[in-house]
Order: sequence, then structure tokens, then C-alpha cells
Amino acid sequence: MSENMISSAARSELLQLIETHYPYYFDLFCDYNQHPEIGLECHRTAARQAAELRRVGCEVTEGVGRTGVVGVLKNGAGPTVLYRADMDALPIPDRRPAPWRCTDGAAGHQCGHSMHSAMLPFVGRCLQNLRDHWSGTVLLVAQDGEEGFNGASIMLEEGRLYERFGQPDAALAWHVSPTLPAGTVGIAKGWAMSLTQFVDIEVFGVGGHGGNPHTSIDPVVLAAHLVTRFQTIVSREIAPTEPAVLTVGAIHGGTKHSIIPEKVELKLTLRSRTIPVYRQIVAAIERICRAEAAASGLPEERYPKITERPFIIKPLFNDIQVASRLEAVGEALLGPDKVREEPPYLFGEDFSAYGLEGGIPITLGWLGSVHPDAFDETGQPNRFLPPLHHEEFNPYPDLTIRTGVLTMSATLMSMLDG
Repeated sequence: MSENMISSAARSELLQLIETHYPYYFDLFCDYNQHPEIGLECHRTAARQAAELRRVGCEVTEGVGRTGVVGVLKNGAGPTVLYRADMDALPIPDRRPAPWRCTDGAAGHQCGHSMHSAMLPFVGRCLQNLRDHWSGTVLLVAQDGEEGFNGASIMLEEGRLYERFGQPDAALAWHVSPTLPAGTVGIAKGWAMSLTQFVDIEVFGVGGHGGNPHTSIDPVVLAAHLVTRFQTIVSREIAPTEPAVLTVGAIHGGTKHSIIPEKVELKLTLRSRTIPVYRQIVAAIERICRAEAAASGLPEERYPKITERPFIIKPLFNDIQVASRLEAVGEALLGPDKVREEPPYLFGEDFSAYGLEGGIPITLGWLGSVHPDAFDETGQPNRFLPPLHHEEFNPYPDLTIRTGVLTMSATLMSMLDG
């Protein structure tokens, strides 16, 4: 990898390209935002991404994994660098006060993947037009199924991403930030995001009449005890130096005021920095479930049933060298005050899979997406900033897209021998 930043001539050309082509890619962002697709079924989005990547000169392969798309931009000898953009939406209504919001009421790009998707071919356009300033191969990956569907691993394993297109020397990605102002970027070096897992628990009981509870074993009461006891796992069993989260995100059971049900369902999310801590949490859940069920008088065959999701989103560790490169390019192009040090977060991000357990250096950067007028003169928010996965998460596309394309294009060029 070259140690030099891009030349002043390349920077000037890049800025001009971004201004020239921004209106087109803003419209592309609007199109993706108004037509959200869920999980591994991103057929319309994938078809448009494939067309846009072909339009900028990539060799394009569709259906990598499920609906994933890979565009290959070759430009002589040199390293191979991968840039990923996820493209799936969420089953959340889009209630943003924006003309480009989705109005179907069922789904929305409330995690900003429509913006990620618009930037992918835009970066490809810039690199194609600046071929004289770099040499090597760029893999532009449009990934489906990031929101809990194991999309990255499916592209890598079922789609044989690296076997078919070559193992990259490094991989990068953006994620829009709901707390940083547009025009800035955030970099976390080392641990950046957590392991994430979903767990379902079926809590059984013996149903009966609400007015005759002594003849039943109430799974609602048992579930309440479990929820309360679960809260002590992180606070009293995990070392205070180890970040971890156990959240009961849903509880469902019963049908009527006067009926004691047969079953209550709990849905948990578990997050940690390491796999051993995750396993410690699961073991504690299993122990508490058995003990509370026994204390309620249930026979062993009616103890709670615990089901882990069949895959784990591994923790994300940003490579120090690649993260430092993204940081240095950002400071050179945007100014040192526009590059922020970000802490690790207990979000999950399947981009971690592209690193092959440390075999490939990867970095995911945070791209500021909040309108600058949402901050006061000290840099503090002056109003509520809707977080990711919120119905009103409302990124500011103009400055966000420009900043993301500028910084990512320049970083990729700086990593490719020119």
C-alpha cells in the first residue's frame, strides 16, 4: 500500500466529479429510499445496483449468495481492496419529514443503507474517471441481509466471494452515524462493535382460570422472575471491565384477563466484546431458567426451552493501519477538526465477517449524517437526534453523500499503487 495521500491534481478532479455527478446519485438515493427491501430479498435494489455498477464500467456478477452483487473494477497490477455497502431495509415505518421518505408504512431505510447503496456506484464512478491515479483492483460489494440475516457470511460462504473474486488485501465500509454532524467522519481503532446474538425462550406453565390460580403454574409470573434475574447476569456475574448487554426486547403471552396461559415467549439480544463472555451469559441464562422453573414446581420436561439463533454476528475489530489510513485521508481532505475519535459501540455489524477472524485487515468508519444545524456552537445537539432504527431517523444526504464519496474514494486510491 502506498504511504502517500492522493495528489492535489487527483483531489481537484475528485471534487469536480462529485459536484458534477451528485444530482444523479442523490436521485439514486431517493429511489432506494422509496423502495426498501428486507433481508435477503433485495431483488429490485440488487438489479438497480448491478445496472449502476455496469454503468460505471465494472464487471458485474449478480446473485452472489442470495441477492448480493459484486462489481469488479480492474486497473492493472496492484493490491485488491474491497468496499462494501449494505442495501437491506428494516420492517419499520418511515415517518421522516422528507420528500424522499417511503410511504408504504411497512418498511423503511431507518439505518441509512439507502445512502450506503447510493455511494457504492458513486465511488465506482469516481475511481473509473481517475484511473490514471491508481493501480490495482477494487471489489465493490452490494450486500443484502445485514439486518440480522447473516448476509455477509452468506456472500462469503454460499456465494464463495473470495474464491470467485479474489481475497482482498483490505476491506472498508461506511455506516452513517446518527450522532455526528454531516461533513465529519468518526474512526474507532481496534474494537469497534460487539458480538451480537438473538435468543428465544419459551417459558412453559400449567394453564388455568385466573380466579383459581392455585391449580395452575403461571408462566407469566415465572417469566417475570426470569426477566428480573436476567438483569443481574451482567451486573453481578460479568467482570465490570467486560462490556456486555442483555436486553429482553419482547415478551408475549396470554390472550385474556382471566386465563392463565400455557406459555410465555421471551426474545433477548445478547452483546459482548468476546465470545467467552457471550458463552458465560448463555450459561447463566440456562442456570437461571432451570432454577426458577424448579422453584415454580414445574417438572423438568416443562423447563424453559432456550433457542439461540443459528449464527452469531462476530465482534468487529478495525485494523489499526487501515483505520489510521482512513483517518489520515479524512484529516487531509476535510480538516483535522472534521475527524472524530469514536468509542466502540454495542451494535452488531456483520461486516466483521469480511475479516476472516483477523486474516484480512478491515475497517468500518462512521460517516456523520446529522444536519449541522442540529448542533450548537459548542458542538452539542440542540434537539433530539433520532437514533438508528428509529422511525424518524433522518440523515442529511447532501453533505453526507459528498463527504462519504470524497473520503472513501481518496482512501481507496491511496491504498492502491498509482
